[in-house]
Amino acid sequence: MYPKFYVYSKRGCHLCEELIEQLIEFLNSRAKIEIIDIESSKDLLNKYHADIPVVTFNDKEIFKHFFNKDITEQVLENFNQ
Repeated sequence: MYPKFYVYSKRGCHLCEELIEQLIEFLNSRAKIEIIDIESSKDLLNKYHADIPVVTFNDKEIFKHFFNKDITEQVLENFNQ
């Protein structure tokens, strides 16, 4: 089973696009990524409208706005133990 990261994003978000590209490249098939469009839900839009992108793992926010290599690596290491 692969670990799964969730990225809260929306169309036209330049920071979101950059973070997603960096996350995909770094993970290199070691985990799955699900991109969630915050515009698909009023609740998500209200929660994240000014704070995207947000990356979660196991229902916990692990970082937002910019890719964090160290945290991502730590999550992967902890998952594989």
